[in-house]
Amino acid sequence: MTANRRYSLLIYWGTALVILAGWVIVMNHLEWWDMLSETWPISLTMVLGSFIAGATSEGGGAVAFPVFTKLFDIAPQDAKIFAFFIQSFGMTMAGLFIYLKKIPVLWNVIFTALAAGVAGLISGELLLVIPDPYPKLIFTFIAGIFAFFLIYNRWGIPDNPVSHFRFENKSDLFVILTTGFLGGLVASIIGVGIDMLIFIVLTLLYGINEKISTPTTVVLMGLLSVAGFIWHAGISGSVNPDIWRYLMSCIPIVIFGAPLGAWVCSKIGRDQLIWFLLFLIAIEVISTIWIIPITGERLAILGILTVAVSIMFYGLIYARKVNGA
Repeated sequence: MTANRRYSLLIYWGTALVILAGWVIVMNHLEWWDMLSETWPISLTMVLGSFIAGATSEGGGAVAFPVFTKLFDIAPQDAKIFAFFIQSFGMTMAGLFIYLKKIPVLWNVIFTALAAGVAGLISGELLLVIPDPYPKLIFTFIAGIFAFFLIYNRWGIPDNPVSHFRFENKSDLFVILTTGFLGGLVASIIGVGIDMLIFIVLTLLYGINEKISTPTTVVLMGLLSVAGFIWHAGISGSVNPDIWRYLMSCIPIVIFGAPLGAWVCSKIGRDQLIWFLLFLIAIEVISTIWIIPITGERLAILGILTVAVSIMFYGLIYARKVNGA
């Protein structure tokens, strides 16, 4: 074992042990051990949720939000805040793992999108109100539409994935800032979003290799989740006490589950990663249709959305072809 590998393991396991020690101290102080017998379904949910959070651009909240709101009857606002809280632990630990393992990420994209994402997050928290279930319904169908374009982008056109990103001009900066801001707005409603939107732009418009854009979005969503944590726990104070119990039930799981997902993502091939993401999107779309009633009004909105988003996604691919010509 090399010195660098030993150093990386020491930092990761040292951080994990510090978190676990703090968790034990808090659990003892609050006498919450008996709570685990009641919250185990939430803990079980985050076994899968944390793995997906570290391995894909979906984010742990993509699992937590629909399961919590529909199966556990938890209010959407509470499910969103929980997503921020738990991702602050799981996805930041995945981000630490990615950094220590020197897994390639686009740091210029991360910091640029994060700055805009924080602005979008705060703006959304203060100003944006969209009635349930439209936020999750619309986001899920955007992901579903993207799945078809991801297939087309990978196997339908000549493919030469890019492994780097530079702000060549002001338009590139504008695209990342705008996408980051919109991602922050979406995250202010459902707890995830900036990861998937940045992933879409990097993949379709810039042709970035999914093996690089995926860990990039994991790090980005983890950092934005910390901002969401600070906003709700330290500034707005809008935290249901139950959320703290849910969080404490899952911390020991996610600090290992999300890094495991990041490790798996780094080991599998590009096509395997794409098929895994397509599989998860398919499950999300099917479960959303099953859980959320599709009325005539919602069907009309989704129809308009499908046309508009499809045109936009094709426009991203077309713009890449033109710029690459």
